[in-house]
Amino acid sequence: MLRQTFARSIRLNSTVAKAAPRPLSNAYVNKLEARWESLPQTDKNALINDLRERMKVSWNELTVAEKKAAYYISYGGWGPRAPMYGPNDKSKIFWGTMAGMGAGLAVFLFLKFTFVKKTLTNNREWQEKSDEYLKSQNANPFTGYSQVQ
Repeated sequence: MLRQTFARSIRLNSTVAKAAPRPLSNAYVNKLEARWESLPQTDKNALINDLRERMKVSWNELTVAEKKAAYYISYGGWGPRAPMYGPNDKSKIFWGTMAGMGAGLAVFLFLKFTFVKKTLTNNREWQEKSDEYLKSQNANPFTGYSQVQ
């Protein structure tokens, strides 16, 4: 058991150099943002895997185009990070909301002015009789009991 542990530690600490993946061609990774949506899914997956292998080496060995492509693939506006709204969608949402609010206001005003019902307790006689009743019951004399508006 000790021999296996010793052999394993020698194998892990060996000085055998691993071959670094070759740099990707500029034509393959250049201006990726512009052509990402038009790439087929197989090419996208291949490019992601190639960049993943390439990023295992030191970051200083990557070309500028590879760094830009890796950043776009990791944090770019595609897939789940794609913008929720297009360029004209915000104005459509705003004007749709305004139209809905205007329609609601129109319905409210129509109902308010066409079906007006005068309440029984809103006339002056009722309010004066309420005052008399409150006086007879000795209702809260400190804050007043006037019902007349």
